[in-house]
Amino acid sequence: MKKEIPNKFQQGFVLLLLFIALMGFIGMIHEFLIALILAAIFAGLLYPFYRKLFYHLKKRSSLAAVTTLIIAALTFGLPLAAFTGMVTGEAIEITKKARPLVQEVLDNNLSLGEQIPEWLPFKEKLEPFHETIVKKASEATNAMGSWLVSSLSSATKGTVGFFISLFIMFYAMFHFLIHGPQLLRTLSALLPLSEEDRSEVMSRGLMVTRASLKGIIIVGVVEGILVGLSLWMAGIEGSAFWGSVVFLLAAIPGLGASLIWLPAALYLLFTGSTGWGIALVVWGVLVVGMVDNILRPWIVGNDAKLPDLVILISILGGIISFGPLGIIIGPVIAALLDTILNIYKKTFQHLLPS
Repeated sequence: MKKEIPNKFQQGFVLLLLFIALMGFIGMIHEFLIALILAAIFAGLLYPFYRKLFYHLKKRSSLAAVTTLIIAALTFGLPLAAFTGMVTGEAIEITKKARPLVQEVLDNNLSLGEQIPEWLPFKEKLEPFHETIVKKASEATNAMGSWLVSSLSSATKGTVGFFISLFIMFYAMFHFLIHGPQLLRTLSALLPLSEEDRSEVMSRGLMVTRASLKGIIIVGVVEGILVGLSLWMAGIEGSAFWGSVVFLLAAIPGLGASLIWLPAALYLLFTGSTGWGIALVVWGVLVVGMVDNILRPWIVGNDAKLPDLVILISILGGIISFGPLGIIIGPVIAALLDTILNIYKKTFQHLLPS
């Protein structure tokens, strides 16, 4: 029996119904969308480890998924929760101390010229900007601390809602680890694309997403630890807070971490800790810089990564839209757009200039 092809009216009506139902469903679960997105991302990152456990545990999928989640929670979840508490505490302290510290410096009537080492050639040029430099530095520090505190507070707002979202995220990760490949095949089959384009959405999209996230997360963590430890050893308060800021900025290759360690080194030089200031500069250029020049290309690779500018603006846009979680969600959306643009280019290549 010949299969009847729906006419355009039927197709349009079905698409309209689908759109209405989809919008209604998204509106109903919008409070948990971030938890589901994070679950999909983390499940994708943990999937290679899950597959190893799956075969090691004689293909017991549920046991392998539960073991993967427990190991991930103990290895990353608990330390991250403790570190988040530490960062929040330091951010609150820095926010409280920023303005009084400025007032104290201004009240001391100690000119910037007296604080800068004699051997710096630009000493006299900075003298007229003493009050402005101190004020702007404190305002920036205060704003950064306030934003981080408010973002972390809003992320955990409402104890019941937070734990429900956490439960949904872990339950969804369990489901995605077991049924992820089948779910992806089902979703790709619904796309009105050629088999080649479907394969590209699945393979290249996942590859770009995984490579970008690995570069952002791993490089950010390593640079944050390196800079945070160096600031702690140099005696600068809030080293965990500044390390977390480096994690946010590390997506800017070659520049992100220096936006923290360089002002810290100048501060040490201006306050008479010349040895620590020079040591921090050497550490930042040689050790932290090595992460950008060696570790980042090795982790991300050359073929799979998004352009640095795209990663930067996707992270900044993600942070503005989703708070700290935008560090992860932003690049995922950018990777999806990159994949769709490639399919668009192939689909309309006969209309595009060669």
